[in-house]
Amino acid sequence: MDTQIQCQFLGGCEEVGRLSLLLETQGLRLLFDYGMSPGKPPLYPLPPPPIDLTLLSHAHLDHSGMIPWLCSRFDHCLLATDLTGEISNLLQKDTIKIAKMEGYSAPFSSGDIRDAEHSLEPVMPHTERHIGDHQVRFHPAGHIPGSLMFELNSSKRILFTGDFNIINTRLVKGTKPVHCDILFLETTYAGRDHPNRQQLEKEFLDKIDEVVRRGGVAVVPAFAVSRSQELAMVLRKAGFDVWFDGMGQKVSKMFLKHSKFLRSPDELKRALNNIHFVHSDHGRKLAVKSEVILTSSGMMDGGPVLSYMNKLKGDKKSAVLLTGYQVEGTNSHLLVKKGKLDFYGVVEDVTCEVQYFDFSAHAGHSELIDFARACKPEKIVLFHGDNREVLVEPLQEFAEVLTPRTSEVMYL
Repeated sequence: MDTQIQCQFLGGCEEVGRLSLLLETQGLRLLFDYGMSPGKPPLYPLPPPPIDLTLLSHAHLDHSGMIPWLCSRFDHCLLATDLTGEISNLLQKDTIKIAKMEGYSAPFSSGDIRDAEHSLEPVMPHTERHIGDHQVRFHPAGHIPGSLMFELNSSKRILFTGDFNIINTRLVKGTKPVHCDILFLETTYAGRDHPNRQQLEKEFLDKIDEVVRRGGVAVVPAFAVSRSQELAMVLRKAGFDVWFDGMGQKVSKMFLKHSKFLRSPDELKRALNNIHFVHSDHGRKLAVKSEVILTSSGMMDGGPVLSYMNKLKGDKKSAVLLTGYQVEGTNSHLLVKKGKLDFYGVVEDVTCEVQYFDFSAHAGHSELIDFARACKPEKIVLFHGDNREVLVEPLQEFAEVLTPRTSEVMYL
């Protein structure tokens, strides 16, 4: 029997976005994730050949965004947690809405999204599934609720991390290393370590206090999935008047519905009971006079955040507190680099304060190295990062390190 493992990244290899890995071993052809890079228009991965099974690590669009397109082409089996399925369904429906608003063709239809929904076979962390002669084990990734790492036992033991985190956050517990022969390691934060989490939360709350004391509003753009819920928990006992707007409200209800994936469902419930939900234009008028606005989108490319910023862009007492990764080409990246925002085609100066707080849900540079060492692999394949090269030297001390390019075929 041929024991050679063949793999090819269809996207998301030397960049953060549109991730997809095609892997073939002993007659089995697997696809790990199939995402898109949100943009105007979005960028997509290369099309795959017919596949036996897709493993979806989590719901963020750069991992799940093109699953409906996949399901429109092939009869499909998709393994992910039920929470990942539900959230990715919500985000994919939003993708069609955004395409219509921005005037480009959606890559799939509502019917394709339904096909993807029906293709899902839910799995749970700490369980395993036999696929022919192969065994797949599912590990919690510590990234967002419902996220998974995949361990494939074939001729070699393979671990695909997806996005992962090793520290405990308020929402989820950090993941643990898994012994393997071949480690596919995400590198989003290669070259950058994160600050101490408790200190970061204190600095974040202190900055809001400063903004409120000078008579301003703190606008906090936050990813609808996971970041906005975590920040609601951080803000719970601070005593601020907080208003919560955007898709994060729906996602919060999904998290509580699937509470088995949360570190503390009660803590999240208490946090959400402590803030005001915006449901109307009237609510937005009240929110803009409040102290803190927690709102989507995290990269400021759409959503309610732009209506708030349109009102507050010239208010030097107010501040925008960014809390997530700013991909190049996004509105939040433009704001950080040039102090400007694109309001649906009109680029304007923003004179209110802008500050970034590193509330990452990814492992930082040192954590990537520590995790990889503890997995004891023979080979490490680096992906999903634009600065992978800085990890090569430290990782080469204990493993062979590979940095493939998109579409390059590798034999392991």
